[in-house]
Amino acid sequence: MNEKKQVIGIDVSMLVYQGSGVANYTYNMVKHLLLLDQKNEYKLFYSSFRRPKNFYYLDEFRSLGAKVFDYKFPPRILELFWNKWHILPVELLIGKVDWYFSSDFLRPPLFKNTKGITTIHDLTWKVFPQFHTKKIVDAHHKKMNLTIKSGDFIIADSKSTANDIIKFYPQVIGHNKVEIINPGIDDRFRIIKNDKEITNVLKKYNVVYPHKYLLYVGAIEPRKNLDTAIKIFSELIKDSLYSDFEFLIVGRAGWKNEQIFELIKKLNLENKIKFIGFVEDDDLPYFYNACSVNIYLSKYEGFGLPPVEAAACGKQTLLYSNSSLGELFPNSKMYAKKGEELEQLKKLIKNNFAHKETTFTWNSFVKKILNVIECNL
Repeated sequence: MNEKKQVIGIDVSMLVYQGSGVANYTYNMVKHLLLLDQKNEYKLFYSSFRRPKNFYYLDEFRSLGAKVFDYKFPPRILELFWNKWHILPVELLIGKVDWYFSSDFLRPPLFKNTKGITTIHDLTWKVFPQFHTKKIVDAHHKKMNLTIKSGDFIIADSKSTANDIIKFYPQVIGHNKVEIINPGIDDRFRIIKNDKEITNVLKKYNVVYPHKYLLYVGAIEPRKNLDTAIKIFSELIKDSLYSDFEFLIVGRAGWKNEQIFELIKKLNLENKIKFIGFVEDDDLPYFYNACSVNIYLSKYEGFGLPPVEAAACGKQTLLYSNSSLGELFPNSKMYAKKGEELEQLKKLIKNNFAHKETTFTWNSFVKKILNVIECNL
């Protein structure tokens, strides 16, 4: 084994989107690398004007031994310098590194002999461009082309994402190494048997427990197909057996979501659906434990963490077997076919879920990342 210490740079600017999947991925990747890897040195680049509430991440990373370089460049400036003009190597800002993890949005120039590495979470902006603004689509496309041109090592969250990369960018074949490394979930996601603890945590969000709840965790945007979930919920509570259910929606508003609020008003569900908004990381497992069934009828996912998080908390998820979601629970009875969602949901509510330990752990993820670096020195 090569014992040479590597200096690893990582763009952690996506942490500003606190509560999103990409922020969760960035935080857990860096945290577990710092916890597990005592050999290499880490330099973290962060740039944003904003500091969300309870933004403890940078201080935590410092306490774990990382060097944090905190800048306040406008995102538009970095996009112009790095994605459009491809000037100003990031190492002028953080010092020389051996490896640099780009974010999923920006690919800066690097010094000669510095190896680039990036995670492609999904290609939703290619598969469903109508769900994104032209600016977002163009930025991701430029980043992808720079990633390929630079010969970066590419990590795909799932087989589905790896297949999409090859489908839409066949030039990666023979030019870039693509490795499938599934994200993990934190140990905090577990079965909680103390009802008093659940009651106290949910009370902070004005949610009464115990009660019968369905749950959705994720961004409120078209790809997530939340309107279908709401329509199914509307049909469910027409049945007297389920009329006392409520629907909790956890997550920040994304984009193009006006129709969701219009639909809720049209179906007279204002008193049955509660928008919780952002939930603290430590509190999220309590919501999974409090629900009867988690609903995640997304049209497309690069991985899809909420169903795995729910499973670790002993709860089932109503979901489709599309994109990467079909990889999560092989041969599971949780998957629904189009037109049969309501029937499947009722079955899941009635049947208890046989809890299984998840194979998706951050320690496993980190070991695979470090193996990539070790094998490509």
